[in-house]
Amino acid sequence: MDKVNRSRLVVLSAILAALTIYTYVLRYREAPTTALPDLSAIPLQTIGYSAVEEYIEPESLRLLGADTTLARSYTGEEGTIELFLGYFARQQENSQIHSPKHCYPGSGWNIISESGVIIAVGSKKNRAKELVITDGGSRRLVIYWFSMNGEFIPDEFALKFHQMKSALLSRSQAAAFIRFSTPITEGSEATARKRLLPFMEELSPAIMSAIGEKSGSERKDG
Repeated sequence: MDKVNRSRLVVLSAILAALTIYTYVLRYREAPTTALPDLSAIPLQTIGYSAVEEYIEPESLRLLGADTTLARSYTGEEGTIELFLGYFARQQENSQIHSPKHCYPGSGWNIISESGVIIAVGSKKNRAKELVITDGGSRRLVIYWFSMNGEFIPDEFALKFHQMKSALLSRSQAAAFIRFSTPITEGSEATARKRLLPFMEELSPAIMSAIGEKSGSERKDG
């Protein structure tokens, strides 16, 4: 076996070992619990938009498995923007965050395109995931990210890494999923993005503050 193949074998073995430990920890170790965040602290009005709370079917909540959720529809002169937030106080084998890339196709929406987008939250610029979806008759622009231990996590792969790291370090497994979406009703995706990004950047500091305080306290304990 040459040097390159030996290196690959070592890396693969390390990944498999980490995944094995991670699976064991999720299944058998009692993860630290966290108090639920106060999602009502997220403003109902911002930059000309006003929100109404949306009802979520009990069966949908059961399938989601989140400990607390927030679903709102914000309406302003430029259109409507939907916000959904699911908070998981601890993630274990059967109660992990579902990826929208799996949930949308299961609920009748097809993903047309997938890319990355930069969001300014306060003084920091963060990467998030952007989707364009359609149900055959309408299209929507979707931007989402995850948060764990106060960190802004851009996609599913990064979330899995953070989950593994937190499990191995016996830190909190609390995590949140944040999703914004808006219709692509006229013009182009760029028009929908121009509507969505300023709204998200205005509201996101309050969202991260609401879900980050609990994670921050856990990080000190960890």
